[in-house]
Amino acid sequence: MKTVNNHTALAFFDLDGTLLNAQGKLDQEVIDALHEIRRNGILSFLATGRGHFELDEIMAQSGITGAVAMNGQYIILEGQTIYKEAIPKKSIEKLIPLAKEHDEPIALYDDEGCWVNQMNDKVVKAFAYTQAPTPPLLIDKHKNHEVNMLLVLTDQLNQVDYYKSQIPELNFFMNSPSSIDITNISTNKGTGVQHVKEVLGFTGETYAFGDGRNDLHLFSAVDHPTAMGNALPEVKDLAEYITTANTNHGILNAFKHWGWIK
Repeated sequence: MKTVNNHTALAFFDLDGTLLNAQGKLDQEVIDALHEIRRNGILSFLATGRGHFELDEIMAQSGITGAVAMNGQYIILEGQTIYKEAIPKKSIEKLIPLAKEHDEPIALYDDEGCWVNQMNDKVVKAFAYTQAPTPPLLIDKHKNHEVNMLLVLTDQLNQVDYYKSQIPELNFFMNSPSSIDITNISTNKGTGVQHVKEVLGFTGETYAFGDGRNDLHLFSAVDHPTAMGNALPEVKDLAEYITTANTNHGILNAFKHWGWIK
């Protein structure tokens, strides 16, 4: 089997509802298991809608050094950016007035952090969901700054179809109860997997672990997808294996199933 730095498989992990517990933290058993599978030849990546700058603590605890962040728009490995994409400014300018009509703030992400173009209770609710600090209000920063990912902060799922119809060059999917993730139409966690494989020249087995809508493309891009017991039905439908819930030793049970730990 092909190896990359002595690793025989790649594993990609969603965070909320997958690696993390109900408090948005890594349980010690998960930390220990992640270190063990690395010793056993598995090279792990986080695969998340979060920005890479939000992952320092999780990466330090887990020993994971790579991340397909911003739903595939920004990828890092060993502290280096190995791939990134910008959201076209013309698309951002189309989105802003549409969102304002519905009083829905936009969160904008770049290589260092995120900010919002409007401040209200929807901002506080959305970032509290992932235990993240409320971002600053910077109305015009996008005009002269590269933006790599967007969120529309709303709890209305039907807004996904509305925005898709208005801005078809972007991809909209609701991954949390309080926000819509936005990437370029051709970019997602699954394309992130392909970029990682290309950069590493890796041809071995690939695995993914997830629970939400932004994991559907991820599951389609790997050889062996694992759904958490708490995953959405459509995610479970794509899974080769369904483990227990993230709050019921789901990661450990999955690792045991794949023979990575005893």
